[in-house]
Amino acid sequence: MKTLIAILACWTALAAAQPVSLGAAVQTLEAQLAANPIAASAGEAATARYGTGLVAGALAAYEQSRHLDKPHIGRSDGIDGRAGLYNPDNIYASALLAENGQYRIRGRRGSHAMLTFQILDSYPIVGLGRNLAVVDPDALGIRPGETFEILLGGPPRPGRWFPLPAGARALLVRQTFEDWTRETPSALSIERIDAGAAPIDATVPGASAGDYVLAAARTWNDGYLPMIRKLPVNQLPPPRASDSGSGGLGGQQSVMARYRIEPGQALLITVKKSAARYQGVQLGDPWFVTPNYVDHQVSLTRAQAAVDRDGRLRFVISLTDPGIANWLDPAGFAEGYLFMRWQGLPRPLAADEAPTAQLVDLAELAAHLPPETRRVTPAQRAGQIAQRRRAPIHQP
Repeated sequence: MKTLIAILACWTALAAAQPVSLGAAVQTLEAQLAANPIAASAGEAATARYGTGLVAGALAAYEQSRHLDKPHIGRSDGIDGRAGLYNPDNIYASALLAENGQYRIRGRRGSHAMLTFQILDSYPIVGLGRNLAVVDPDALGIRPGETFEILLGGPPRPGRWFPLPAGARALLVRQTFEDWTRETPSALSIERIDAGAAPIDATVPGASAGDYVLAAARTWNDGYLPMIRKLPVNQLPPPRASDSGSGGLGGQQSVMARYRIEPGQALLITVKKSAARYQGVQLGDPWFVTPNYVDHQVSLTRAQAAVDRDGRLRFVISLTDPGIANWLDPAGFAEGYLFMRWQGLPRPLAADEAPTAQLVDLAELAAHLPPETRRVTPAQRAGQIAQRRRAPIHQP
């Protein structure tokens, strides 16, 4: 809550200031990143990618904010560099809203595991966004292959109508994939149906693209990153409901922690295979950015991972390939973040379903694994990497 209050205060101060030029904002951001201790552990290239991702996300939000009368669902794709630990198993997209607006969403449901619409109280990237409401098309009986229409805002209407909560600023769409090779995406569009809508919401701070870049920098560098740097290292807290106050998906359980390994070490993560509609794990670099997930196996879903005979998945984080199928490749980062998600659970996870972490010597890894744990040859590993070119980002 303190973090959200601080970010809101930054936005208020921004509203009272003169608009900042884009060039000045980028220079300020670059200076802040260079002085941040995270840059030393992340390296120059990762720091530059992170900064570029912040600027790109802020500019996308600024462009949409100038055309609130003509909204569109814009995808926030990227192979690396996106702030906020972009989940490779998702296609993320968003449209900006006005709280007094009226909207029609049309779509055709793909076969991917889950489709959710979140309504947030902040524009993406420039704010964390508190979760105001979630619309679950699957709970409405919409099945793969079906076309649908959802109405938001205004007076009640026949059909699938939902009110817009006060303070609504953005619609965040998540298409979640469990199996990259077989599942198909949804097709979606949005239109504003109330006549005479204003193109700009004058109540939202920020008059220039530079203002939006500085707001993004404050949100992440001054707010969220210092908070998560306090997470335990190589220890996993119990699963908990995701923080919907920071833009997390309501109804999801997750585990987030930091990892730190040396050459010759491995962090062994053990977790039960669950009955969730989606279960996945991923790594992030020191800036809380997902490394290149097409060329590196930085994430695995339940469908992609090998399950041992005891019903558990065992993931290995190490700087070199251990020859284990469920290797999570940190892409050269000796420290970073681990994030595990369970979505669409029929019930909360039990205590014995919580994941565990064990730091071991890489040379002794085999002694900590069941004999049937799947091993892979270099050729099989190359096949796994080739499959990652089917990532949801490459779906039309």
